[in-house]
Amino acid sequence: MNSATAIKSRPGLATMLLASLLLTAVGCRSHSAPTNTIPEAELTPQACLEELDLNNLDQALKRCNQIVAAHENNPAPLTDRSLLHTLLGQMDQACLDVNQALRLVKRQGAKADPMINHELTVRQESCKQRRSMAGKG
Repeated sequence: MNSATAIKSRPGLATMLLASLLLTAVGCRSHSAPTNTIPEAELTPQACLEELDLNNLDQALKRCNQIVAAHENNPAPLTDRSLLHTLLGQMDQACLDVNQALRLVKRQGAKADPMINHELTVRQESCKQRRSMAGKG
């Protein structure tokens, strides 16, 4: 191989090298489908209403469902989810969450957060009043 042939082959070599680098980069990229799951670090009991977008309540409810599942013995996420159900007009589901959260508060006894207890008691009264009015109608 003379020097003229070596110079002519370098552009082809550079192209092949570039192509192999691109293929390697594409091959190393993750091919997993995107998910709507929340990173575990963000699954705090208070995270249901964080970054709440009132124009996208369905997405907020999906987020909150994951948080409720991650903290099944904590009444706080259920309390927040009941609010989302109420905003979505899903009163029966809201009342179910209130009742379930109150059961958890009772299990916690003296350790229960008094503010959550009060909020749930008020919401439970609203649920009872709604059922009572529906029975009269």
